[in-house]
Amino acid sequence: MSYNSYIVTFKKESDSSLATVGTLEELTSKVESSGGKIEQRYDSRIMRGFAGQFSEDLRKEFESHEAVKFVEPNGSVKTQ
Repeated sequence: MSYNSYIVTFKKESDSSLATVGTLEELTSKVESSGGKIEQRYDSRIMRGFAGQFSEDLRKEFESHEAVKFVEPNGSVKTQ
């Protein structure tokens, strides 16, 4: 199975009752149990979510999850 690297960003808890630490753990466990890899977890006042390598099927599933604001490809950013 092919895996790509993505960043999953959660909505604010005030915008979705499912945007909790428990849901973060649930989705990261789903990545790991499918053979993917969690590269970073984000749980602060500014951002909740994670970066990881996982399948296109999981990306589609996460994009439609009520707690998820967006899923985007993870990559390098360069500034001048």
